[in-house]
Amino acid sequence: MKAKPHKRTIDALINLLEDEDRHVSTMAMEQLLLLDSDVDRLIAELQESHNPVLRNRIHQLGKILKFRRAREVFINSVHESNISLWDGIIQINYQYNPQMNFSDVDTMTEEVAERLPRRITTVRMATFMRNENFSFTGEDILGTDLFLIEDVLRQRVGSPILLSVVARYLGEIANWNASIVLFKGKHCLIDSDFHLVEPSEGWRVTRLTRDDKLHPCADRDIWLTILGQLFLSALLEGRLQTIHRVGSILSKLCDGEFRDLPFPLGR
Repeated sequence: MKAKPHKRTIDALINLLEDEDRHVSTMAMEQLLLLDSDVDRLIAELQESHNPVLRNRIHQLGKILKFRRAREVFINSVHESNISLWDGIIQINYQYNPQMNFSDVDTMTEEVAERLPRRITTVRMATFMRNENFSFTGEDILGTDLFLIEDVLRQRVGSPILLSVVARYLGEIANWNASIVLFKGKHCLIDSDFHLVEPSEGWRVTRLTRDDKLHPCADRDIWLTILGQLFLSALLEGRLQTIHRVGSILSKLCDGEFRDLPFPLGR
């Protein structure tokens, strides 16, 4: 059992939070975050401190703690299979961009859903998505915004896998059911009558046969694919903190640890 830190140690770390050197205060934050339940008590006690520097650092500490706990909840939910595809997509967006606005995502989704036709067929769903200007340009295929649901809803441009997720979610609202599949290397949707919808081809609808080869995509497959693409984007952009955040999630979901990755990422 890990010994609880002495009160003097905690007081010393709190004093270091006020240090003008950000490296010093950051190191103090990292140590305080290891205090488990004690850090909640410290945040509650000091978040209204009269010292503006300490108050600001404590608020930062609270945000970091909330963010890390959300990551743990997401990873555990995936392992336990008790999170929906849509909620998982939103959590991935949040882990990549902690500044995302959850209410904006809800509002944009509701606004689109309000325009859904009353009676939905596969052809009508494809037409609706095309009329709503959801598209894939084929340019900058590793662009971060193509894999973040907030950006896709706002810009109406996304990767085929995100466009498929959006169409499936909206379809469920209107009692239209489809599965996300890989067909000839592209993410598409297919209904129970083997009508294939291809977001990357202007939402083209074709009829397949049972002999056509498809690869069904489970929710976990979709999350891992999106996380993998975001990880590559972060590497290309040199975003070190994002590399670590996304890489840590990928590692955990694959029953590993980020530190076990090859140099220069891990040890």
